[in-house]
Amino acid sequence: MDFSAVICPETGVTAREAAVRALVARDHLGGEVTALPELGLRERRAAMIEDVRVLTGLLAAELSCGGDPTPGFDAPHQAGETHRATLLSDDFAFQAALAMRALDRAEQSE
Repeated sequence: MDFSAVICPETGVTAREAAVRALVARDHLGGEVTALPELGLRERRAAMIEDVRVLTGLLAAELSCGGDPTPGFDAPHQAGETHRATLLSDDFAFQAALAMRALDRAEQSE
């Protein structure tokens, strides 16, 4: 599935963008993922949604404290909009979590 086609209508953020930002938070800011395979399907889905929300929130908080190092791109605003997109819809957050897994697996297989 092309996760860049899944867009939050309120923020314009794609599920792929949210996934990338969640991975940045996990890999560079020390975030953790709690959606373990031994959980039941419903519990794993809820944990995946929560993981994406926490990770995007962590990135938004980190960037809001440190200023924007990239001229012409408002990274704190984009991170905040990404986090907001995950909070607005469980379905969007779940799509972002699936995209995060797909990107993570692709990176690990390289």
